[in-house]
Amino acid sequence: MATMRKAILVVDDDPADIFITEKAITKFWPGSFIEHASDGSEAIKLINNGHQPELILLDLKMPGLGGLEVLSEIRKQEKTRYIPVVMLTSSTLGSDLRAAYDAGANSYLNKTLDFDAFTEEIKAVLHYWLDLNMSLAEAS
Repeated sequence: MATMRKAILVVDDDPADIFITEKAITKFWPGSFIEHASDGSEAIKLINNGHQPELILLDLKMPGLGGLEVLSEIRKQEKTRYIPVVMLTSSTLGSDLRAAYDAGANSYLNKTLDFDAFTEEIKAVLHYWLDLNMSLAEAS
Protein backbone atom coordinates (compact mmCIF):
# COMPACT_ATOMS: atom_id res chain seq x y z
CA MET A 1 0.00 0.00 0.00
CA ALA A 2 0.93 3.63 -0.11
CA THR A 3 3.41 4.98 2.40
CA MET A 4 1.75 8.34 2.88
CA ARG A 5 0.71 8.88 6.49
CA LYS A 6 -3.07 8.92 6.84
CA ALA A 7 -5.30 9.72 9.81
CA ILE A 8 -7.94 7.11 10.54
CA LEU A 9 -10.58 7.35 13.26
CA VAL A 10 -11.92 4.07 14.66
CA VAL A 11 -15.15 4.44 16.66
CA ASP A 12 -16.24 1.34 18.55
CA ASP A 13 -17.38 0.55 22.08
CA ASP A 14 -15.79 -2.92 22.11
CA PRO A 15 -12.09 -2.77 23.14
CA ALA A 16 -11.41 -6.11 21.41
CA ASP A 17 -12.84 -4.82 18.12
CA ILE A 18 -10.78 -1.63 18.42
CA PHE A 19 -7.64 -3.67 19.07
CA ILE A 20 -8.22 -6.00 16.10
CA THR A 21 -9.11 -3.11 13.78
CA GLU A 22 -6.03 -1.11 14.80
CA LYS A 23 -3.83 -4.19 14.43
CA ALA A 24 -5.15 -4.75 10.89
CA ILE A 25 -4.67 -1.08 9.98
CA THR A 26 -1.10 -1.13 11.31
CA LYS A 27 -0.34 -4.31 9.36
CA PHE A 28 -1.56 -2.99 6.02
CA TRP A 29 -1.02 0.74 6.41
CA PRO A 30 2.12 1.19 8.54
CA GLY A 31 2.70 4.70 9.76
CA SER A 32 -0.99 5.53 9.95
CA PHE A 33 -2.12 7.94 12.61
CA ILE A 34 -4.88 5.95 14.28
CA GLU A 35 -7.22 7.52 16.78
CA HIS A 36 -10.01 5.70 18.47
CA ALA A 37 -13.12 6.71 20.29
CA SER A 38 -14.89 4.27 22.56
CA ASP A 39 -18.30 5.85 22.05
CA GLY A 40 -20.17 8.27 19.85
CA SER A 41 -19.82 11.25 22.18
CA GLU A 42 -16.05 10.86 22.27
CA ALA A 43 -15.95 10.68 18.47
CA ILE A 44 -17.93 13.91 18.12
CA LYS A 45 -15.64 15.64 20.64
CA LEU A 46 -12.55 14.59 18.67
CA ILE A 47 -14.04 15.84 15.43
CA ASN A 48 -15.27 19.10 16.99
CA ASN A 49 -11.79 19.67 18.42
CA GLY A 50 -10.31 19.84 14.93
CA HIS A 51 -9.39 16.22 14.20
CA GLN A 52 -9.76 15.65 10.46
CA PRO A 53 -9.30 11.97 9.64
CA GLU A 54 -9.12 10.84 6.03
CA LEU A 55 -11.30 7.85 6.91
CA ILE A 56 -13.72 6.98 9.72
CA LEU A 57 -14.50 3.38 10.64
CA LEU A 58 -17.71 3.60 12.65
CA ASP A 59 -19.56 0.98 14.68
CA LEU A 60 -23.31 1.12 14.31
CA LYS A 61 -24.51 -0.14 17.70
CA MET A 62 -23.01 1.67 20.69
CA PRO A 63 -24.53 2.69 24.01
CA GLY A 64 -25.39 6.36 24.32
CA LEU A 65 -24.74 8.16 21.07
CA GLY A 66 -24.90 5.45 18.41
CA GLY A 67 -23.26 5.24 15.02
CA LEU A 68 -26.22 6.71 13.13
CA GLU A 69 -26.26 9.80 15.35
CA VAL A 70 -22.49 10.21 14.96
CA LEU A 71 -22.81 9.85 11.21
CA SER A 72 -25.62 12.38 11.10
CA GLU A 73 -23.50 14.89 13.02
CA ILE A 74 -20.51 14.28 10.73
CA ARG A 75 -22.65 14.92 7.66
CA LYS A 76 -24.11 18.16 9.12
CA GLN A 77 -20.73 19.84 9.52
CA GLU A 78 -19.14 21.49 6.50
CA LYS A 79 -15.60 20.49 7.53
CA THR A 80 -16.46 16.79 7.92
CA ARG A 81 -19.30 16.32 5.45
CA TYR A 82 -17.19 14.55 2.83
CA ILE A 83 -14.98 12.36 5.01
CA PRO A 84 -15.55 8.74 3.97
CA VAL A 85 -17.41 6.85 6.70
CA VAL A 86 -17.42 3.07 6.63
CA MET A 87 -19.88 1.41 8.98
CA LEU A 88 -18.34 -1.68 10.58
CA THR A 89 -21.07 -3.60 12.34
CA SER A 90 -22.26 -7.03 13.30
CA SER A 91 -25.80 -6.12 12.26
CA THR A 92 -27.16 -7.72 9.11
CA LEU A 93 -30.62 -6.18 9.47
CA GLY A 94 -31.89 -4.58 6.31
CA SER A 95 -33.35 -1.72 8.36
CA ASP A 96 -29.88 -0.94 9.82
CA LEU A 97 -28.31 -1.07 6.37
CA ARG A 98 -30.92 1.30 4.94
CA ALA A 99 -30.69 3.66 7.93
CA ALA A 100 -26.90 3.85 7.60
CA TYR A 101 -27.05 4.71 3.90
CA ASP A 102 -29.89 7.15 4.50
CA ALA A 103 -27.73 8.90 7.11
CA GLY A 104 -24.84 9.22 4.66
CA ALA A 105 -22.64 6.14 5.10
CA ASN A 106 -20.23 5.55 2.24
CA SER A 107 -20.01 1.83 2.90
CA TYR A 108 -21.52 -0.81 5.19
CA LEU A 109 -19.47 -3.83 6.16
CA ASN A 110 -20.31 -6.73 8.39
CA LYS A 111 -17.77 -7.56 11.11
CA THR A 112 -16.70 -11.14 10.91
CA LEU A 113 -15.44 -13.19 13.85
CA ASP A 114 -12.69 -14.69 11.68
CA PHE A 115 -9.55 -12.61 12.32
CA ASP A 116 -7.90 -13.37 8.96
CA ALA A 117 -11.07 -12.57 7.04
CA PHE A 118 -11.55 -9.37 9.04
CA THR A 119 -7.99 -8.18 8.42
CA GLU A 120 -8.43 -8.83 4.70
CA GLU A 121 -11.65 -6.81 4.81
CA ILE A 122 -9.80 -3.92 6.49
CA LYS A 123 -7.02 -4.21 3.90
CA ALA A 124 -9.58 -3.86 1.10
CA VAL A 125 -11.26 -0.91 2.83
CA LEU A 126 -7.96 0.91 3.28
CA HIS A 127 -6.86 0.20 -0.27
CA TYR A 128 -10.08 1.51 -1.74
CA TRP A 129 -10.66 4.58 0.44
CA LEU A 130 -7.04 5.67 0.93
CA ASP A 131 -5.35 4.50 -2.29
CA LEU A 132 -7.92 4.42 -5.06
CA ASN A 133 -10.67 6.83 -4.11
CA MET A 134 -10.12 10.49 -4.99
CA SER A 135 -11.12 12.66 -2.04
CA LEU A 136 -12.34 16.23 -2.25
CA ALA A 137 -9.14 17.29 -0.47
CA GLU A 138 -7.29 16.27 -3.64
CA ALA A 139 -9.49 18.59 -5.72
CA SER A 140 -8.20 21.71 -4.02
